[in-house]
Amino acid sequence: MGELRRDPVTNRWVIIDPERPDREAALKVEAQPPPELSEPCPFCPGNELMTPPEIAAFGESSRQRNQPGWLVRVIPDLHPLCRIEGDFDRRPEGPFDVMNAVGAHEIVVETPQHHLTWAELPEQQLERVLHAYRLRSLDLRLDERFRSLIVVKNHADAASIFRHPHSHVLAFPFVPYGIEEELRGCREFYARKDRCAFCDIMLHERVSRVRRVDETDHFVMLAPFASRFPFETWVLPLRHASDFASINDKELVDLAGLMKRMMQMIGKVLGNQSCTIALHTAPFDEPHTNDYHWHLEVLPKTAAVAGFGWGARLFVNPVPPEEAAALLRQAM
Repeated sequence: MGELRRDPVTNRWVIIDPERPDREAALKVEAQPPPELSEPCPFCPGNELMTPPEIAAFGESSRQRNQPGWLVRVIPDLHPLCRIEGDFDRRPEGPFDVMNAVGAHEIVVETPQHHLTWAELPEQQLERVLHAYRLRSLDLRLDERFRSLIVVKNHADAASIFRHPHSHVLAFPFVPYGIEEELRGCREFYARKDRCAFCDIMLHERVSRVRRVDETDHFVMLAPFASRFPFETWVLPLRHASDFASINDKELVDLAGLMKRMMQMIGKVLGNQSCTIALHTAPFDEPHTNDYHWHLEVLPKTAAVAGFGWGARLFVNPVPPEEAAALLRQAM
């Protein structure tokens, strides 16, 4: 019989059932050939004028803006989900609230090389990518219209138009529901126990070592107890911190090495590195709290979520996190 497990942060129940018929599909990621582009890649060096003017870049000190010689480049998304220009123009529509989609949507072009994955990038290059995330977080919070930031990377996604390694940085005038759900659960947990829920989770997993995958001087990688998806993995700082932008240089270097190993493990166990990586961090107006803990969530793209997973918000995972953690540890 499967198990019902509840996440202590979101109070969300999931079903862990290793006897599901879709289990085999959840143990691998189907590799797909990258689509052939008929036009030049706008993210490759030499094509800088194909993108909007850059916001920031790391590279040779002598290079000109919007010219080759960069190592990491941050640009506005050409087709943004939210636009930074304009006002909210909040207005009612009957019982509904409407406002203009004001926000920021930026692209971090992670390397000049077209096909490298995080598992293949040098650690120093991954450090630059994480540095870009920190830089943009510190800058975007200066705009008083914005309340929150998320970073999303679709890693080795064959469905993407652009195969060039890149990630999305988005700032919103609201807190996305998934983050708000975590914040609410963490506040409730802290009110009951006077402790951070994520710190408690880390302490338990580091002692039991059953779902702990890897650990460094500054971070722990674990398979969450109530995993929604096969091989779902979290990376959390050992030092309590609610705001990703507070990461220091030593932690940044440590995190780059850990994320590189993480992607190597996923590739070895699942045969492909296709996954989504999401950064969850505290809202701009409460960056330093005792009840929330910033973290990275890694969600490999294995078995599709069943209809009742989305419809009833009840996720069914055919790979117990204990098994997933053991397989990832073996891959090290």
